[in-house]
Amino acid sequence: MNSKSLVDFDEKVGKECTLCFHDGGSVTFHHRDLIKSIDVLVNVFLNDNLGKRMRTPAQYPLRGEIGSAAHDYFESLKALGVSEKKTIRRYKKRVSNFVEYLLENGVGSLSGIFEDCIVKFIENRHYCQKEYIGTTRRFLDFLYKEHLIAKDYSYVLRSIGKNVKHIKTPSFYSQDEIRQLEESISRTSNVGKRDYAMVTLCSRLGLRVSDVANLSLKDINWENNSINIIQYKTGNPLTLPLLPIVGNAIIDYLRNARPKSTSNKVFLSCRPPYGEMNPGSVHNAIAVAFRESGVNFGDRHHGGHALRFSLAQRMLDKSTPIPIISETLGHTEVNTTRTYVRIDLTHMMMCVLEVPETSDAFYTQRGGWLYD
Repeated sequence: MNSKSLVDFDEKVGKECTLCFHDGGSVTFHHRDLIKSIDVLVNVFLNDNLGKRMRTPAQYPLRGEIGSAAHDYFESLKALGVSEKKTIRRYKKRVSNFVEYLLENGVGSLSGIFEDCIVKFIENRHYCQKEYIGTTRRFLDFLYKEHLIAKDYSYVLRSIGKNVKHIKTPSFYSQDEIRQLEESISRTSNVGKRDYAMVTLCSRLGLRVSDVANLSLKDINWENNSINIIQYKTGNPLTLPLLPIVGNAIIDYLRNARPKSTSNKVFLSCRPPYGEMNPGSVHNAIAVAFRESGVNFGDRHHGGHALRFSLAQRMLDKSTPIPIISETLGHTEVNTTRTYVRIDLTHMMMCVLEVPETSDAFYTQRGGWLYD
């Protein structure tokens, strides 16, 4: 306002100032906070109140001719019954990135898509490269089958996929480390009571963060000491015993820390307007608890899935049969649970064979020329 010699503030001034903070569509964390402050000012100016917490959903633009074809692709997925809330949303983010990459590199039409731009796009995906390969390949396959492009370029991504190593390092923690994490959470505050309950649901029952976020009051059967949910990821029902440590943590939170609310979800934010937790906020709360616990996690993942892995590892250590672990973790197929076998170090060590001794003749063969 000083730079423009403005004296009176109004909504128009606020909007003009907000636009100054956008740099090519991106906003830094510092500028994001300034924008929020200006929004509060505008609300006070117009409504004499601070306004509600503003949440801006992520936008995945699909621009131009290629973007229009992408819209048709997603409509075809909806017609096939693919979940719009889960699967299509993930696909839309990756396809949008693909479309924006093409536009930035001067490819604005379907006829301009060639192998080199496809390969360069994938090479520039440093994270989730496997997922980008699969999503982009399916999109290109749709374009070819709909005769929108003359050549089937999906073969390019199939060949790339064979050369990409998809090795995920399992992240799990010992029983002592899990105990240290749980005991480090201070339960004297409302946040601590809530986070402790969420951590125990993941560490003791192996719930996914999405199921913790969506846990409702009616899902807890206090009379039978059980939790009965419909899993967010698979849509399948799951019943787990309500262990005393978990049940007591939830009771402590509900009685002494949960804000008054009409929501039927168990876990709410601890700041006004006390909205419902989402999977991302549950993950962040667990990650913060890990960082403040003193557990040396190094390069290991330290979120809800690591707690789930750790529970599977402890069950494997106790020689728990794979079908029981599968039932506990809510897997739809036993083969999914078999991937956890790779962290069963105790039993894998039993399979180690002695290295046989090598005779001197091996080193002196052919005059020993190989080892000179």
